[in-house]
Amino acid sequence: MKRKLTDISSALFDPELGCTVFTVERITCTRSREGTTSRSMTEQARGCIHPGTPEMLKLLPEEDRQETFIVIFTDYALSTGDPGEDGASFDAPDRILWNGQTWRVVKVRDWQGFGYVQAWAVRIREDKENRE
Repeated sequence: MKRKLTDISSALFDPELGCTVFTVERITCTRSREGTTSRSMTEQARGCIHPGTPEMLKLLPEEDRQETFIVIFTDYALSTGDPGEDGASFDAPDRILWNGQTWRVVKVRDWQGFGYVQAWAVRIREDKENRE
């Protein structure tokens, strides 16, 4: 007998458990002789967003270890990016715009059998000195 998986959507979208609306920016880049061009698409998604724990921080790659990172539980299929098969185009990691800040998805755990994904995202710091 096949066991039916538990649907957690009622908890996933419960405002009392931290459900919120956020924006997902997906960037596709294409390389050519003239240079690299990018195309951006944004969509609204919803889910629970919580701060990451110190134990989770240890599991992040060294270059992504920051004290400020979030964990997102959502039914939206978030992505850490795709290098592309042809080398001419690739997808950058998804960016999450939430709470006035921008976050880059660094890890996704696919729990679609239960109706959600768990994603970890680190804050993108804007360095004003590098832009001037």
